[in-house]
Amino acid sequence: DDAASMMSEDQYLQEFECSFEAAILGAYWGKEMRQVEEDGRICEVKYDRDAPVHTAWDLGYSDDTAIVFYQVIAGEIRIIDHYAASGLSMADYLDIVTSKGYKYGLHWLPHDAKAHTMASGKSVQEMAQAELSVAKVRICPSLSLQDGIQAVRAALPRMWFDADKCAEFDLIEALKQYQREWDDDKKAFRDKPRHDWTSHSADAVRYMAIA
Repeated sequence: DDAASMMSEDQYLQEFECSFEAAILGAYWGKEMRQVEEDGRICEVKYDRDAPVHTAWDLGYSDDTAIVFYQVIAGEIRIIDHYAASGLSMADYLDIVTSKGYKYGLHWLPHDAKAHTMASGKSVQEMAQAELSVAKVRICPSLSLQDGIQAVRAALPRMWFDADKCAEFDLIEALKQYQREWDDDKKAFRDKPRHDWTSHSADAVRYMAIA
């Protein structure tokens, strides 16, 4: 009882209940993802052919690029697919998107998609527009990182995840483990996320929530 009064719920569950489902200390969306699991919202989420599939991208130039495929139906955000990889060209990622065979709505790119590359002389936005249509490619509204994190927190109660396709490239684990950076000198968490393997998939979901 003394420990429970001094510790957070997640700390108590980890230390005294040996819970593997408790949120990781410092995780941004740990509690919300635990609720997603408890509600049974990680399950089979079928592609609805009567509704468009939207994508949200996070671009990694030296590491992973992540793409989230989702539908918005009856107020629910249904994440039906997820892809993440590194070392591919933009043309490769566009081929992967078009090969899925989904009926697409909008493709949301981050602000850095506007920048022109030295190699091609084109921006990612222009390359995506050439392949996916100008009308469907959009730049995500510019919000602060913290506002984006809050947008995900607000949207998570409406999110459903396909268990197989969202586990294949670790989207669900990335959302559970995306966490604040630790300051070893101050023995406290900094007010910014740690950049690691979770970052790009978490950022793609952040852009999705903002969009």
